[in-house]
Amino acid sequence: MAVELRMLQMDQTMTKGKIGKWLVKEGDTVTEGQPLLEIETDKVVHEQESPTDGVIAQLLAEEGANVPVNALLAIIGAPGEEVARVAADTAVVEPQEPEQDAPAQPKSTPVPTPVAPKASPAARQLAEKLAIDLTEVTASGPGGRILEADVQRYIDLRAPIPTESETTRLKASPLARRLAKEHGVDLSLIAGSGPDGRIVRDDVLQAASTATEMPVVETPALQQADEVIPLDGIRGIIAERMTLSLQTNASVTLHTEVDATAFAELRGMLNDKLQAREVKITYTDLLVKVVASALLEHPRLNATLTDDGIHLLSEINIGVAVALEDGLVVPVVRNADRERLSEISEQVKNFAERARSNQLTPGELQGGTFTITNLGNFGVDAFTPIINPPESAILGVGRILKKPVVHEDEVVVRSMLTLSLTFDHRAVDGAPAAQFLQTVSDCIQDPYLLLV
Repeated sequence: MAVELRMLQMDQTMTKGKIGKWLVKEGDTVTEGQPLLEIETDKVVHEQESPTDGVIAQLLAEEGANVPVNALLAIIGAPGEEVARVAADTAVVEPQEPEQDAPAQPKSTPVPTPVAPKASPAARQLAEKLAIDLTEVTASGPGGRILEADVQRYIDLRAPIPTESETTRLKASPLARRLAKEHGVDLSLIAGSGPDGRIVRDDVLQAASTATEMPVVETPALQQADEVIPLDGIRGIIAERMTLSLQTNASVTLHTEVDATAFAELRGMLNDKLQAREVKITYTDLLVKVVASALLEHPRLNATLTDDGIHLLSEINIGVAVALEDGLVVPVVRNADRERLSEISEQVKNFAERARSNQLTPGELQGGTFTITNLGNFGVDAFTPIINPPESAILGVGRILKKPVVHEDEVVVRSMLTLSLTFDHRAVDGAPAAQFLQTVSDCIQDPYLLLV
């Protein structure tokens, strides 16, 4: 019996993947576990394997196509089986459950059924009220769940321009309406001089003559580009996710400057001691430990928001942003509050090396509860980081810069660091967020407490 190959969801935020390259062609014999194609997401390039032994009866997705999660990619038949070809527009469907004890159908494949998207009760109620097809709505909730805000955003992006009969009807005489149509005059821009503000003939003629007298301003032509970078693949998905974050989160950013002199001294001391073991601690390694410790005291920053409420998460999994040539990925240090500093350092270094060669696995890129993004190596002092959905906060880290400051009533040179915390005001208020940032700052100023 024919088996369907569908686009897998490799993490809870994935909504679609790009077909990078087919490794097989129609008619090829394949075995279970054999890589069939490469899938590109915003985070990783992943090989999808065959779920069974058989023969590729039909390929339904072209290389370079962006395909939704669960879309039908290919049909795999048994050797010698005659399989009916499937129309490409049936690809976005939910896989069917096989009937118990049903006889094999050697000459046809199961008829696909429509997707039943995961959605919150509020989202379903709003969609039913406005007759909206939920399969057309982009989900932002955990596990690809559609939230009420997603439906509202869909409405805002696709709302038709209201006609005159749908809005307050303009008061205008029949002659004024005819003249406005002939002269291309927008009646909504005219103040009527007739009774009760009614637009009359002279109002339209005056508006038409004024428009004629206005000089025509030519719109400058777009400059010819030497190169156009397609907004697809990892770049396109990053653009979509970051836009979604700004549209759905009530983002607020707090900035603070911290005396990181002791922090820098601790790093230098540790690296001197660990030199023989070929372990090199970075500032990011130390910050993962600092943030994990602070989240234990401020769990509201280690949370995700859904229609059901604010979910305080039991695990502290710190995502560390890694810059790539055409984007970035965020591998996750799991249970960072329980890991030793040397173990965190080894993980972060390993993530960075494998991220740049597209060797990270989907499991290493999902499950984050808080993200750290460090631009200090690029000479950046401060910036406004964007929350990585479905998390509720992200910490931006600038460079450590020596500058004169007042310390113990004297002007001295100290190593100063700027931190930028962006948080979702729907999940946490400004004061608790500031307290979390203060805890992080205190730990940076007195970092030896990390060793206790």
